[in-house]
Amino acid sequence: MTNYDNSLDQIAYIKMLIEKTLNQSVTMINSDYKDLTSNTVFNHEIVNEIDFNYPSSTPQIKLHSLSQSFIIIHYIKKNKLIGTFIVGPISYENTSLNQLIHQAMLIYYLLYQKELSFEAVLEANFYSTEMFEEIEDKFQTDFTHLRIHDHIDGPFIPLYYERELLSYVKHGNTDKLIEIIDKLVPNQSTIDYLNENPIQILQAMLTTLMVLSIRTAITGGLPTALAYKLITYYLNQIQKTSTIHQLNQLKITILMDITSQMKQINTTKISRPISDTIFYIEKNLYQNISLTDICENLHFNPSYLSRLFKKEMNLTISEFILMEKIEEAKRLLILSDHSILEISILLHFTDQSYFTKSFKKVTGVTPKVYRNQCKLLT
Repeated sequence: MTNYDNSLDQIAYIKMLIEKTLNQSVTMINSDYKDLTSNTVFNHEIVNEIDFNYPSSTPQIKLHSLSQSFIIIHYIKKNKLIGTFIVGPISYENTSLNQLIHQAMLIYYLLYQKELSFEAVLEANFYSTEMFEEIEDKFQTDFTHLRIHDHIDGPFIPLYYERELLSYVKHGNTDKLIEIIDKLVPNQSTIDYLNENPIQILQAMLTTLMVLSIRTAITGGLPTALAYKLITYYLNQIQKTSTIHQLNQLKITILMDITSQMKQINTTKISRPISDTIFYIEKNLYQNISLTDICENLHFNPSYLSRLFKKEMNLTISEFILMEKIEEAKRLLILSDHSILEISILLHFTDQSYFTKSFKKVTGVTPKVYRNQCKLLT
């Protein structure tokens, strides 16, 4: 028996393990698209996305359609391509991207008896060095100008305005929203520094505000199906709008619509004391919030508020505060350059160790891993 035959036997055995363990369809083909187990041509269109000229052992994640994906892994031995594993089609409904990557890592280990990190698979599949270098070169000058501008005149759109706006949206506070909405406009000097089309800047800003507002509304009870319809509709409206005046008008329409939807939901879902408590917590996330502080500021009896909050929210106040602080920490890890220690201090965790432990308990990963994963994905 030749070494090639031994390799085929090994591939067949691994194929069986994958099929039984992951409950996924597995095909092994050569560079002529022939199935190595049946000697028939594998004619799925996914083969057009496989590189046989310069095969790499690193798993490839192919997001083939809106509902299906594939894992592609070349089996290379002594610099020779023995065969290529095609795992799938895999349904998005049953398998998340996180699971896909871990399945690819498992198959790689079965083939090569070597460990492969989650970050390595992410980088190989979703990280374009050329594109990032091009963006980096373009943005260096712009960001230098922006930092100077931020230092002198304040940031493009202050983060606290964004937090305040999202809080008003979530709680359906249309009156307060109107008071702040005009502050969410980049000034002309900042647009000049960016050296970009002002229409495109405003479209991008409005798209971001719309998506953030709807995601916030979902956490407050907005039905997911309605949320996606709103995103699709308003994204189309933003792309069709071509003047600054119309974009500013559309900004008010979008934010008022989402906030009004939440106002209707909130009036029938939770009581005013709980709504006020949630608003107080979200407004003071950068403070060391306690039940005593809340009750003193809102004039509630601590025992009454604790019982009511647990009844309506199915969480204790301290659990809710922790969840909201972790959500804010996630945003800071993505949007800011603050170190993990600085974020833990900003959000008034007792120390970095407790912050890391709490973050992992809620999200399943440490703050460092979360930041790295988000950087790779974006």
